[in-house]
Order: sequence, then structure tokens, then C-alpha cells
Amino acid sequence: MVDIVLCTDDNYVMPTAVLMTSIGHANKTLDIHYHIVTAGLSKDSQEALIRNKGSDRSNITFYTIDESFVQNCPVRPGEHISLAAYFRLMLPSILPKHITKVLYFDGDIICVDSIEELWNMPLEGISAMAAPDMRCNDIRNLNRLSLDYADEYLNSGVMLINLDWWRQNDVQNKSVQFASENHDICLFHDQDTLNVVLRGSMRQLSIRYNLQEHFLEPFENQFISKSHFDDLQTALKDPCLIHYTGFRKPWHRECVNPLKSAWLFVYNQTEWKGRKLGFRHKGFRLFKYRLREFLSNFHLTKSKNIYKGIDFSRLEQCVLDKVKALF
Repeated sequence: MVDIVLCTDDNYVMPTAVLMTSIGHANKTLDIHYHIVTAGLSKDSQEALIRNKGSDRSNITFYTIDESFVQNCPVRPGEHISLAAYFRLMLPSILPKHITKVLYFDGDIICVDSIEELWNMPLEGISAMAAPDMRCNDIRNLNRLSLDYADEYLNSGVMLINLDWWRQNDVQNKSVQFASENHDICLFHDQDTLNVVLRGSMRQLSIRYNLQEHFLEPFENQFISKSHFDDLQTALKDPCLIHYTGFRKPWHRECVNPLKSAWLFVYNQTEWKGRKLGFRHKGFRLFKYRLREFLSNFHLTKSKNIYKGIDFSRLEQCVLDKVKALF
């Protein structure tokens, strides 16, 4: 049995269902138990997730928790996250004691290959495994959190977690305390918190298990050391988990991620098939965004599309073909 933790709310049910659908079709031979952690899901939302769990070999347990435990953790106006981002910090006390390890996934991910090898990686003596963040060697992140260059900065969107280690080392209380007391430096929420609290106890996953948006940029624009370049090239050729880390998600019409088509294909295998996508921006902000993109076509201003002018057709088609083969 593969135990997978997802944290969501009523606003994130559709992306969570897309993720579950992709996991189920990429792992048809695995028995999967989803542990869905929330501050409260409506009955309709719960039923939608059950209908879109992706495989008959999957089952779901819902956990409703009290947000007050993380209410002092920083969430700033205008950010695209909620307090639900901190719910994973509470896993040691939320999940039954017999569950000793879990896979955690953010909701803005799709799975395009088997996770069996990932699940079976050894965790003896370590707290968790996570892939390098797309800004893992950015000195600004390291300085902000008082980390050494050798520590590197890992992305918490995909984690293989040793729950026994977390329980034995009081990770829950240490993490919530750090986030609550360090609003000024905790810019990337639970991810900053875990990089500090778990410093020196984590091991790195391959980037193929967490292919983040800015990893698609040219190598000269990367904030990772050259030591990661071979791994990045492998991940681009054969990704397993694609993480849409941008501000504009693939369910937003403004999203320009070159791998958006892969997410859309999975989306159209769910009960939301055919429903028109909405905009990330609203009102005057949407007007400004569309005007800027229009003017950029005439080189009158700089586009917000960091991929403009780069040919991703080969990569896009390769990943799309891989996704289609799952269904």
C-alpha cells in the first residue's frame, strides 16, 4: 500500500482531482491510500474527489483539522496559498501511528510515470527526501534562512517523509514555532520552515520527481549549480512528476507553461471535462496583463511570458505523448 497525503480545500478540489486521476492512471498496479487533510471539505467536494480518485485500487480517508494550530503561520495578502499549506507540518499527530512513511504532493502537480521506485526508496536515519528547488543555489534564499551553500534549498512540493523520524524529533512543534516566530524571513511558507528545521537530515531526490516550472528555462538562466545539470537533462527527457509552480496555474487561461497541454489532457479525463478555464487575474489587473502581452508583440514593453521566443514544441509533444499513453 502506498500512502499519499494531499492537503486541500473546496477551492482546490478540481486540481487535486486532476492529480489523483494522473496518479491512478500512471500507477495501475499499485494500491494507493489517499490521506486528504483539510480544515473542512463540503460533502460535494468529498464526493467529487471520490469519483475522480483515478483507480479502483485507490481509497480515501478524509481528515478535518483545526486551523488554529497554524493560525500564526504567515500567509500574506495576495498570496496564492492558504493556511492549508502548513497542514503537512501536522502529519505526525494527524495520521495513525502505524503509518510510518508517506508521500506528500502539492495539488499543482501531475504524475506521468510510476511512483513505485520513489515509494520504495530507503529512509533509514533520514527525515525526508525532496528534490532541489528551482532556486536551490540562489544565495538570497540561503542567506535569508542562514543556510550554508552546501545545504542547498529543497522543494517541499514532493516529499517522501519518514513519519517515525518526524515524531521522534518533534518536527511538528518545531516547524510551527519557527514559522510563527519568523514571519519576516519565512517568505516561502512551510518550505522555508522545513528547510531550516530538517537541515542536514534530508536527502535529495532526482529532479524528475519534481520538475518545476523554471527548470524549463535555458540552463544559463538557472539558479542551480552545474552539478545538477545532468540530472535536469534526464528529468526533461523523462519526467515523473510535473510541478506547475508558477503564479499562473494551468487551470488559468493566462498560464503559459509549455507543459500546460499535458495538464489539460488529464483535466479532460475528469468530470470537469470541457468546462472553460477561468482567469487568474480579475478586473483592472486582467486588463493590464492582457494589454502588456499585446504591446509586447510589438516590442513596446516586456512580456511576462518568460518562455516567449523559445521553441518548446519537441518537449511539449514528448510529454504529451507520454501522458496520452497512460489513458
